Amino acid sequence: MLALATLILGTLFGPPFFAIQGPILFSIDRFCWFAMLGLFVARVFADRTRPVEPNRMDWLVLAFVGWLLISSMMGEAPEAGTEPLARWIFYAFLPLGMYIVARFSRLSRWELNVIQISFIALGLYLGLTALAEKAELKSLVFPSFISDPKNAEFLGRGRGPLLNPTGNGFLLSIAMTAMLLAFQQRQRVAKIGCGFAMLAAAGGVYATLTRSVWIAAAAAISLSQINQIPRGIRIWAFASALVFATVIGLVFGDQILNLKRDKNLSASAAADSIELRPMLAIIAWEMFKDRPITGAGFGHYFAYNQEYAQAPQWEMPLRKAIPYHQHNVLLSYLVDTGLIGAGMFTLLALSWGLKGWQIARSSSACREAQNIGLLMVATISSYLINGMFQDVSIIPMLNMYLFYFAGLTVAVDTVDGHLPQQILSRRRPAPVIGKPAASR
Repeated sequence: MLALATLILGTLFGPPFFAIQGPILFSIDRFCWFAMLGLFVARVFADRTRPVEPNRMDWLVLAFVGWLLISSMMGEAPEAGTEPLARWIFYAFLPLGMYIVARFSRLSRWELNVIQISFIALGLYLGLTALAEKAELKSLVFPSFISDPKNAEFLGRGRGPLLNPTGNGFLLSIAMTAMLLAFQQRQRVAKIGCGFAMLAAAGGVYATLTRSVWIAAAAAISLSQINQIPRGIRIWAFASALVFATVIGLVFGDQILNLKRDKNLSASAAADSIELRPMLAIIAWEMFKDRPITGAGFGHYFAYNQEYAQAPQWEMPLRKAIPYHQHNVLLSYLVDTGLIGAGMFTLLALSWGLKGWQIARSSSACREAQNIGLLMVATISSYLINGMFQDVSIIPMLNMYLFYFAGLTVAVDTVDGHLPQQILSRRRPAPVIGKPAASR
């Protein structure tokens, strides 16, 4: 529960709300992270009857984060931007702690139900806040830094407390999945509340004005409902979705591509941003060819991209793409960490999604465990779909949520989805003093 509180507090009251400047930036969520990990370590030493036993998935996670640390120490550090070690701490090490706590904590149906309800409440807040932000109702936007014009990037695009529409849409995709599952499984009064929450969250998804968010939200909801569709109809449903998407693209393609999004960005400038993607891909390809195995170094992209932007064999203005991060999470890992890092990340993402899907389809797993499996599927699908258009690994809090749900999923998988209703006591039972029972 403290891990869950760390995520929510980090979302609502992160560094833009409160931060202590120093060698490393400290904020409320990071204080909570240390408290969470300290409590976890104390519990592990106190509860010696339940040792921590890592499995192959846990070792793969440790290997991935460890390789990112080694990679961050390779090559030349960039002159500007985030230091590689700081990037590793905030986007790899802190998520690893979240994974460990979620993976090895005692779980019950009650706790998984609290997690689902918390994400419903979070999604309702994010959806209403995004709508108020887009409508410029500043008095209804909390915290107030969301609508502060001092942070002009993505202003008015439903960027939420993460100040990023893609990050906000990622959380809304997970929340909408939790809302839909609750709508199907709760009683009549709760259905009304879940229905209202879904409308607010859907409005928030639209308010992001981000195409990848729209696609990811639709995919997350659709994947959560595949179990409800008879097997013989699934292929027809999939084909119908493709035809519908094709028609929308043909009829409204120009309007979608030239969509005016940022308040301070013209529609033509928004369309020009699409032209950067092939340039960034070319720079990534040129960098990858020189260091295919180990990459340029985690967080070292800006130390090398300028020289590759001058490649003469490409008849494109590659220098325009120099100030920008890679717009694809897999390309980012591939360029920075090579085939080793990108391969481990791909294997982790596929394994987490598969485990979530298996839990969701397990007839022996409890309903709460199945819901966590579907939320994992929604999380990884939203992460990867948005990651096709943005480097989501550097958006604040997104890796924390990803590793949190991954830890929950692996924990539920290790017990085959069989969880107690509630853990009444975490202390070892006191020994019974008295005469021993008569032997038979």
